[in-house]
Amino acid sequence: MKVCIATTNFPRWRGDFRVPFIYEAARGISRHGLQVRVLTMHTPGASTHEFFGDIEVFRAKYLPENMEVLQKDASGIPEAWRRGLLPKLATIPFLISFTNLIGKHAKGFDIIHCNWSLSGLAAYLSMFRHKAPYVITVQGSDIFKTIHIPVVSKFIGVALRKAEHIIALSEDLKSATSQFGVPPEKITVIPNGVNIDQFPMGERSTRKTQILFVGSLIERKGVNYLIEAMGIVTEKHPDYRLILVGEGRDRNNFEKMVTRLGLEETIVFIGTQSQQMVSELLRESRLLVLPSIEEGQGVVLVEALASGTPCVGSRVGGIPDVITPDVGQLVEPRDVQGLAAAINRYIEDDVMWKNASQKARERVEREYDWFTLSEKMITVYHQVLNKEKR
Repeated sequence: MKVCIATTNFPRWRGDFRVPFIYEAARGISRHGLQVRVLTMHTPGASTHEFFGDIEVFRAKYLPENMEVLQKDASGIPEAWRRGLLPKLATIPFLISFTNLIGKHAKGFDIIHCNWSLSGLAAYLSMFRHKAPYVITVQGSDIFKTIHIPVVSKFIGVALRKAEHIIALSEDLKSATSQFGVPPEKITVIPNGVNIDQFPMGERSTRKTQILFVGSLIERKGVNYLIEAMGIVTEKHPDYRLILVGEGRDRNNFEKMVTRLGLEETIVFIGTQSQQMVSELLRESRLLVLPSIEEGQGVVLVEALASGTPCVGSRVGGIPDVITPDVGQLVEPRDVQGLAAAINRYIEDDVMWKNASQKARERVEREYDWFTLSEKMITVYHQVLNKEKR
């Protein structure tokens, strides 16, 4: 079987920190003996055609490099639109370029697996050229954000309904997708996984007195609530500090907040880091916290659990699918006091921490290995292709 993966986001080069889970999914499918080609967006400094091992990658240039702003950071296209008029306008030439790329390079493939709904729209618009059925994995922001934008939601709705099948990362995302008029029986829940080898188990003896956040520094990640919560945590545990990994348009606001609260010695911004460095930070941290107010799944949670690092997260989106009571704790979104209490609990109760750490690794090995998850994707492909033959 020949599978073409169309995605609006993909690592820009080897070792890039951005959406490694899309590459790992492609690699997982390839390990089952399928031929895989990836079609994605070009970003400044990236190649337009290269190979990641045996996976061929084509990238669609859509504007002069200095104007390719849709992936200026890793926050996604809906978040890019909030930066002003240029990213909104840039979506038009990108969609045209991406549609053309799919029409050209998906020709002769058995099926197209689109990641994010905009990729699905491009696959739908180019069907007269490639003539292949397509499935869409919805990742979160492409559903949660676009459903509130009237014109955009209409186009995305068409792409979703015309797809042969939809893969959602969580039950919550499945429910949100059905609001576009997609029958629930046409949606299968398959989460994003992790390359377990890249996130080895951390030892208790090497853990530092630090809490970790990894993600875009934007409002919907709830970083401001975590900053406030750390002010409460350090009243009891002044030796603990918070490491914030990532970039985003709200970083400056968060830095000012830290200064205003007098937490400069407690909270450290270290910017974007390599996947290798994130893995090291996860192994040495006491806890990972993801206090989002909206989240499709939160792959970094799975990476943390693989590292034996318990998690605290908001009870929103796909987070409750990942953080079960045996591996972490959920709090209500925007609940600063609840967030601080959950963090303190894992700092103070060493038995609770040890149990969660051990069960976290076991759960990832059982449920989030990419080789197993890619088998489920391939099952969806076969169902679609068998339906096409009838």
